[in-house]
Amino acid sequence: MGKLGLFLKKVLKFLFYAMPVIFLFLILYIFCLRVTKNRVYQTQKDIVFFVNKVKSNYENMKYKDFNADYVSYSEFFPMDVKIKQTENGNEMYSRFGGKMMFLESPRTLEERRNYFFIKREEKMFNARYDGLGAYIVVFTELRREECIDLAIVNWKAIAPNFMGIEASYISRHEPYNGVENINYYLLEDNPGETFKSKDNGEIHRQTMTKWQAMNACDCLRKTCTVALKFY
Repeated sequence: MGKLGLFLKKVLKFLFYAMPVIFLFLILYIFCLRVTKNRVYQTQKDIVFFVNKVKSNYENMKYKDFNADYVSYSEFFPMDVKIKQTENGNEMYSRFGGKMMFLESPRTLEERRNYFFIKREEKMFNARYDGLGAYIVVFTELRREECIDLAIVNWKAIAPNFMGIEASYISRHEPYNGVENINYYLLEDNPGETFKSKDNGEIHRQTMTKWQAMNACDCLRKTCTVALKFY
């Protein structure tokens, strides 16, 4: 048997042992993709349920003390969404296993200016703050694939009051990523505004393309975040 024959024999022997392992990994990969797709679909249904509940409970469209504790007690999410009681109030967890955060957010430039003005002094803030005109839902501790799939959803078609999205990653060197940009710089009346912040997350007013999502969700393990803003 020549050298070519020996080489082919080694290749066939390798494939004989390697193919079952490769096949197993392929099956696991397909299974993980299906699980992720299902969780994204369930999350879309949760958001529809959520925004409708919020709308029916806030007639004046001013959101104050809008946090996980309030959202959980108000039953703004389906009953099967996980809630954990802590000393500091309830925590809520997404279909992906990570915590969900909720916060009120400025809707317009005027709201942002007023918010920054009264925030300078605690007494003035406590006396004059009556809430803001938009709110944010943040999904934390996402894997890269989960972040990408959430980022490319057409949220405007699902919730007409959708304002925009921020997808980002958290790292030791960039712990400030996540919500600052969508909170203060994605407003109704500031398209084209130039801004600079510590947050390096990408904000978009419409659905992200697959390429944009892949670039924004450049994280390791479960360190991606996706924030959705509504009015």
